[in-house]
Amino acid sequence: MHDSFNELNAIDDDQSNTVFRDVTLLALSGFVAIVLLLLPWLNLKTKQELIKEPVGSVIIELFWPKDIDADLDLWVKGPNDGPVGYSKPSGVVFNLLRDDRGLTGDYTPLNYEISFTRGISPGEYQANVHLFKHDANRSKIQATVSASLVTPDREYRKQILEKSIYLIKEGKEKTVLRFKLDNNFKLISGSVNSLRKSLIGGM
Repeated sequence: MHDSFNELNAIDDDQSNTVFRDVTLLALSGFVAIVLLLLPWLNLKTKQELIKEPVGSVIIELFWPKDIDADLDLWVKGPNDGPVGYSKPSGVVFNLLRDDRGLTGDYTPLNYEISFTRGISPGEYQANVHLFKHDANRSKIQATVSASLVTPDREYRKQILEKSIYLIKEGKEKTVLRFKLDNNFKLISGSVNSLRKSLIGGM
């Protein structure tokens, strides 16, 4: 009697497993069929198509030593736009992505600010550095500004300029880089200079 009961249970288990497998297989087949039907309407872009989209930008970066508790501000200006900095973080051309105040409220050791453009326009670009708050333990602070390009036809960015300066007096603003780009996103020869032009006063 027990043997017959065990045999019936085994048969029931086999039938349950078969039904479960069949239902799972049918559900999977239905899902695959739906995906195949929707493929022609999916807007899938190739890597090449993504690269060709207008993602070009000018990137301006400011670095100063990580052990210095000083607040340096990066101010930038693009063609046909106003100055962009900590008190005006976005403009028509540039956006300030990171405003670093030294060690104040900063949980990373890096002293670093960055601004970037939405696209590349021909014309003059400018980068200034303002010593907002000096480190009382330092007589002077070295700051480095770099300019890079990410052109629409490239997968990588290329640094085109870099310059280091020293800041001594709190409140002092220095013009570090001025340069021009042509219609082909190329640096115009002879356009690079550091002629002083205030951006804070131009707001």
